[in-house]
Amino acid sequence: MTRGISRWAATVSLFLLLGSFVFAGGNPESQRQETTRAEGTQAASDAMYPMSVTDALGNRVTIEERPERIISLSLFSDEVLFDLIDSSRLAGASSLAVDPVYSNVADEAASVSPRVDFNVEQIIDIFPDIVFAANWSEPDKIAQLRTAGVPVYQLDTPFTVDGIKDGIRRIAEIVGEPESADGLIESIETRVAALARVVAEIPEAERATSIDYNNWGTANGADTTWNEVLRLAGVENAAEPFQAGDFGQVPMSKELLVELDPDVIFLPGYIWGDDDAADKFRAQVTGDPAFAGLQAIESDRVFMIPESLKGTYSHYLIDAAEFVARLVYPDRF
Repeated sequence: MTRGISRWAATVSLFLLLGSFVFAGGNPESQRQETTRAEGTQAASDAMYPMSVTDALGNRVTIEERPERIISLSLFSDEVLFDLIDSSRLAGASSLAVDPVYSNVADEAASVSPRVDFNVEQIIDIFPDIVFAANWSEPDKIAQLRTAGVPVYQLDTPFTVDGIKDGIRRIAEIVGEPESADGLIESIETRVAALARVVAEIPEAERATSIDYNNWGTANGADTTWNEVLRLAGVENAAEPFQAGDFGQVPMSKELLVELDPDVIFLPGYIWGDDDAADKFRAQVTGDPAFAGLQAIESDRVFMIPESLKGTYSHYLIDAAEFVARLVYPDRF
C-alpha cells in the first residue's frame, strides 16, 4: 500500500513539475519562438546602421552602430528616452532629469549616472555612441564634442503635439527603437482623442478664458507649449492674440490683466530660488487691490501649476492638458 501511494505521489509530482516548467515558459518550442523573435528584432535594428541623419540645425550626423551608450543633455530627450529604451543604455542624463520640480521622470532618472551638465571633458571621457542636445545648446561646446569625434544630434524644441511626435520618432530611429516609438505615439493619440471627445461636448459659451501670469509680469502667448496645453484642454488663452517676445512671452501689465479679466488665472507652482516663493506670489496676486474685481479671484479659480507640467515640452504635455482640464472643468472630468 505504501509503495503504491509513493508511486502515485511520484507520478503526480513529476506531472506538476513538468506542468510548472511548461507554464513558466520552459516549453522548448515556445523558447525557440521567443529567441527567434528577439534575434529577428535585434537583426532588424542592427541592419539600420551605419545611419546618417540630419539634425534640427542641418548638421549631418553619422551613427556607426546601434547606440548602447547614450547621453541626453535636454529634458525633452531625457523624458522621451526613459519611455523608449532600457535605462541601462543611458550613459548620462541631464541634471534636471532627477529634479522632481522640473522632471516627469525623476524616479527613473535616479538610477542613471553621471548627471551631465554639458561638461565637455566629462562627455569626451565617457565617449558615448550618441549625444542628444537641444537646438539652443551652446554651439562652442557642441563643436568641441564633434571635433573630438563624439556624434551629437541636436533636437528641435517642439511646442505642439505633432512636433513632439516628430521628435520621438527621430530619437527612436537613431537609437533603433521604432516599435517603442509606435507604442508611445499610439498612447499619445489615444489620450488626445479621449480628451478631445470630452472637450467637444463643452458648449462654446461655457469655454473658459485664461491667463497664466508669471512673477516677472508676462504670460505665454501663441507658439508655446502652454498654448498647446490650453488648446487640448479646451481653455482659451487670452494672451494668444498679442505680440510675443522672447520665448513666446507676452508682456502682461496689471492694467492689461484687469482689462482681459479671464475666467481662470494660472500661476507658477514653483519659483526658482525660494521654495515658498510660489505661495507668496499667489498671496500677492489674490490680495492685490488692483485685482480685487477679477472674476477668477472672486470665484477662487486661481490655480498653481506644477512646474514639471507647466514647463514640459515632451509627451508629458498630455498629462499637463489632462491636469488643466480637470481643474477648469471638474464636472466634465
